[in-house]
Order: sequence, then C-alpha cells, then structure tokens
Amino acid sequence: MARSSAHSFSNAFLILDMSGHALAGKAAHKESEARSRMAVSLTPRWGFIFRSVRNYMSDWTDHWQSDDVLLWKNEPGHVSTEFTFASPHFNRAKDMYELKDYALSLKAVLDGAMMLGVGPHVGGYDPFTLGMIIDLSDQHRREGPNIGNVLVESFDPLLSPFPADTKILKRSRYEPEDMILQARQDPVALGMLKHLGFNGPDYRTLYSLLDWMESEGWTEKQVAAVTKQDAAVVKTFTGTANNVTILGPLGRHGAMKSHSGKAPKSIMSLSDAQGLILPAAKAFLQSRAEAFDATGTWPVYVQPPRKKGSANKP
Repeated sequence: MARSSAHSFSNAFLILDMSGHALAGKAAHKESEARSRMAVSLTPRWGFIFRSVRNYMSDWTDHWQSDDVLLWKNEPGHVSTEFTFASPHFNRAKDMYELKDYALSLKAVLDGAMMLGVGPHVGGYDPFTLGMIIDLSDQHRREGPNIGNVLVESFDPLLSPFPADTKILKRSRYEPEDMILQARQDPVALGMLKHLGFNGPDYRTLYSLLDWMESEGWTEKQVAAVTKQDAAVVKTFTGTANNVTILGPLGRHGAMKSHSGKAPKSIMSLSDAQGLILPAAKAFLQSRAEAFDATGTWPVYVQPPRKKGSANKP
C-alpha cells in the first residue's frame, strides 16, 4: 500500500489525500491538545491480528498480566488459533505507518522477553507475524503496511514514567511481563530485550547480550555461575563466536589474518551457547529489577557525587 494512497484511518488519525498531503482534522487537533496535557488514555485503540497454532499461546494469553502489551484470544474455548496483540503505546500513532512502526518496535521487546522467559533453548516460543490492523472501537479490520521501522521508541514517553510506589517484581517469579515493564525505564533491559527479540538468539546476538552484561559490571565468572559452570566456558563461547572459519555467515567477525584457517581448541554449539547466555541474561536483568528503588532510578545509572572544587572538562 503506497503512502500516497487515499485513505482515512479513523477520526483520531490524520487523513491523507491523493497527493499524500496530511490534512489535520478536528479530532487530530484535539488529540494533540490532550497529549500536551499528558492526558493519555490507557485504553488501547488499535491492535494487530495474528495467528498461532502453538498450544502454549492460548495458555499464555489466559494468564497474561501486562498493561503495556495486551494479548487475548479471538476464538471461544480453551484453544484458539487467532489472537490480538494490542497496546496503549500504539495510541500515539498518527497514521497506519507509524502504527506499524510502534507495533514492530514493541513486539521486538515482547519477543525478547518471551525468549528469556521460556527457557534457554527458546524452543518453546515461536515469534508470531503481525497481521491485519483492527480498530478496537468497532472491530473493523483492514490491511496495513508490510514493512515498518523497528528503531522507533517502543514505549510512549507519556506513559513510561513510573509512580513512586512502582514495583517491578510483583511476585516471586520473574516473568516476561515484568521484563517488559522494566524495559520502560531501564535502558539496558530495553536494549537487551529488543536486540534479542528482533535478531533472534544466534551467536552474534548472544555475544551482544554478553557485551551488555560485562559493560554493566558482570564478570565471566558471574555469567557462568548462573548455570553452575566455570568461567572457562565463556571463553569457549567467545572463541567460537569470533571465528569465521567455524561459523561462516553466523560469525561475529569477518575473516582476519589472526584467525585465518584456525579453529579454537574447543567449539561451543549454538544450543549450548543459548543454554549459557540466555539464563545469564535473564538473571542479570532480574538483579537489576531487584535493585530498582521504586523512585524511577536504577543504581547503575546514578551519577557519583561531584567532589568539591571539581569542574567539567571541556
């Protein structure tokens, strides 16, 4: 569907004419004024239909508890094959192209949280494909753009600040819903989940997750300890992931003279690499969630007090 096509996308959206120029309607103007007053509705206006034949999806939607990502079955009974993916974070979209962008971006966070939540080998989660757009006010469905921009903000900034009494962990278990809530304010959680969800758990993505953990102070010993292994196993993983001779197109680097034709002494399979890094990434994010002080700050990002007489360098 071309951007210059004539269409109207609900009274709350901008109306595009045949030349592609946006005509701001009264509803759009009122919406802008409302948003400037931060009067943002938590009721989702838009959703996406998706299909899944995996049995776990019906069970998950029955027990799903998230204000940021809403999932529900569209068919009666215990097992459904059609579902809706919706969010109040989609409400800020001005047209169907922005809507698809926001949906793809938030879905990457959801997929990453699911991959960490279901276990180390991610065999229990199969990312779904976004289907038709649904107007939740009248259940009208329509086709949307086939592509979108995952780089946009996943969460509406006006919905993201936490009240002072917010708790990330509301139960004994650390679930995907908790990770998504955490990602609203924790840039490390957002980056890790989005990266994993969009790219999938290949060697390069797993190495990126390790980079995040190490950059925030975790050691190889801590990473390995999550799965009761020795730190040497992390070096086996990095040696495998960095070697183009072993991994070819899945390698983290291209051919380098230092690695040309050389294979590491030990090689780690992708399944073993997932079994090492994904549980560690989940434990790492959970440790950050447990350290959250319920005032909107994360200890890692609290700047140290400046010494008297010190000055910023130019």
